[in-house]
Amino acid sequence: MKVSWMPAMVFALFGAMFISVSPSAVAAPVEITMWDVPESQVYSDWWRKHAQAFNASHPDIHVTLEVFETEAYRSKIASALSAGTTPEIFYLPAGPQGFQAFRDRQARSLAGLLDATRFTDAAVRACSVEGTLVCMPLYVAPNLMYYNKMLFAASGIDPSRWADPSQPTWEEFAAACDAIKAKGKVPIALGNGDGWPGTMYMWSYQNRYGGVQELAAAAGGKGGVSFATAPGFKRAARSVAALGKSRYLPLGYNGITGGQKYALFTAGNAAIIYQGPWLLARIATDAAPDFKFGVFKFPSFKDGDPASQKDVIGGFDALFVNSRTNKTAAIAVFLNSFADPNIALSFMQDTQNVSVIKSVLATGMSPGVINDIAQITAAAPHISPWWDNYLSNAVADDATRTIQGLFDGSIAPDAFLAGMDKAAGR
Repeated sequence: MKVSWMPAMVFALFGAMFISVSPSAVAAPVEITMWDVPESQVYSDWWRKHAQAFNASHPDIHVTLEVFETEAYRSKIASALSAGTTPEIFYLPAGPQGFQAFRDRQARSLAGLLDATRFTDAAVRACSVEGTLVCMPLYVAPNLMYYNKMLFAASGIDPSRWADPSQPTWEEFAAACDAIKAKGKVPIALGNGDGWPGTMYMWSYQNRYGGVQELAAAAGGKGGVSFATAPGFKRAARSVAALGKSRYLPLGYNGITGGQKYALFTAGNAAIIYQGPWLLARIATDAAPDFKFGVFKFPSFKDGDPASQKDVIGGFDALFVNSRTNKTAAIAVFLNSFADPNIALSFMQDTQNVSVIKSVLATGMSPGVINDIAQITAAAPHISPWWDNYLSNAVADDATRTIQGLFDGSIAPDAFLAGMDKAAGR
């Protein structure tokens, strides 16, 4: 028989110690709030699941994800930045508004917080201000030409016979449009009622003619360069005006808005559409099950800027960190979890967004068109930024507001560019 020698009083003492010490030994988790916008339903679902999984595996940290509709968020984040009431982590494109938040000390440098070596060089550059990393890139949304393989085949067009199957010359592209037009189909599904689809052509023409260095010079007014005097901008404006008269666009293209422009393509009524990867979700939900499509880069120009012909135009969405937070250690753990190879791969596969994490792009583990898009983007020598991310809001808004007139001829190319300069205060 085993006899206990410990008195009851000792048991009672130890029990009291456990009762009094245990609650205080478990510290409350560090609370982090992240603001985001619903880029797509699958995107929102992925972030919700990721936050839940992270919280479960990190009991010392709790992330609360708050998602706002895009238009409502624009006013909300502007007000929060003005009042200094942003949460620990907040979403903004890698562009003027977020960069100004850093300059105004509303957002902090991520140096020492984020392992930037896991991200592509282009993504790090897009999220840097004068060499300082100020935001975490989430994904890149490259603008590419999506094409209907059945309509191309019916029109006798075989991209594999182009000099570069991933990118036609302008002559090869125009020949394809002519062949599609001859078959009674619309070559290009442009819906310019909202303005921004048309500005993507202006961005791309300027890149091919003037490149990223000219864009930077004109945006900053360096060396007396302006939008109206930069050769690439002038040629781009004239090219947009010519495209408007080309008969490659649907009738009433300046009045086609919203999902109508996507429906032209997914219903098989137009052969080509120039969009970002958000189109993939539209194709998945709206197109017929046997719908086959591919992608290629904006055409090259033999008389364009030699250094920019292989560029891709794209935007980077990103996360910024509040400069006043004292929770940087916990924030660093959460942000770096996004770059874990397995998590990054699931993000690309589930959301159909192009990853900015090197491990995913190197392995090419996500099959199908999204991998083709990722590889084309990763191979581009430059990612020329979206103007609405890169230029001041006033200039970008003016270009978007007047692009319809440039297309339909009611605004002359020189007047369009002069308007941009005026909006820039020149």
